[in-house]
Amino acid sequence: MNGEPSGDDVREAWDAMASFWDEQMEAGNTWQRGLIQPSVERLLGLRSGERVLEIACGNGEFSRRMAEVGAEVIATDFSEAMLERARARGGDIRYLLVDGTDERALAALGSPGSFDAIVCNMAIMDMREIDPMASAAAGLVGPGGRFVFSTTHPAFNGNDVARVVEQTEDDTGVVRRYSVKVSGYITPVTGKGVALEGQPVTQWYFHRPISVIFEVFFRHGWVLDGLEEPVLPIERVPDGSTNRIFSELPGVLVARMRRP
Repeated sequence: MNGEPSGDDVREAWDAMASFWDEQMEAGNTWQRGLIQPSVERLLGLRSGERVLEIACGNGEFSRRMAEVGAEVIATDFSEAMLERARARGGDIRYLLVDGTDERALAALGSPGSFDAIVCNMAIMDMREIDPMASAAAGLVGPGGRFVFSTTHPAFNGNDVARVVEQTEDDTGVVRRYSVKVSGYITPVTGKGVALEGQPVTQWYFHRPISVIFEVFFRHGWVLDGLEEPVLPIERVPDGSTNRIFSELPGVLVARMRRP
């Protein structure tokens, strides 16, 4: 536990990581393209001409992808440094500085029902609050509108999870087994962590169990109608990497909420 950070504390870390994070995503060194994006695209089911809002867009990786398939995209982030990187990558996207925990600012992005879909990609675990986003989003889409989010899987990937490698030998040679040791799950916890080894600073994480995440959306009238727990293809993970754990245990949770 490191105490409860302010919004400025959370933002400062991402401002400091903007260049590093953008470079790593562009190099394909994150889970975005190979693991997260395919699941998000399937659940989003985006059609050309739809109007989409992305909350916490980071360097705009997924915003650009949605624009490529013909969507009209408005993308927001609370880090101006991240938005500078996003704008520098180009694309027909409107980028706006908006905090995803500010309900009033989110609601001001459009009239009721003005978006077909909303996306929040790998940011829920970075947000101090998610209730303002779930509430504002409910007013920004019309009946049948969807909200797709991805987040680190609370059960298998967080501050209270330790990656474990056990090495033995048998008649075939060295045998390694990969697992996780979970020391906490049901209690929401705030702490600092690392998304990618080598990043210039640590960032804040806000662990919530799955039941808490969904309860927030249910309270604002959303229903769950799609869920994926993607895993890494084992052949694409080097032997000896603790990421091999996530070829069987999902490191990411992707969900589609919908307005009835």
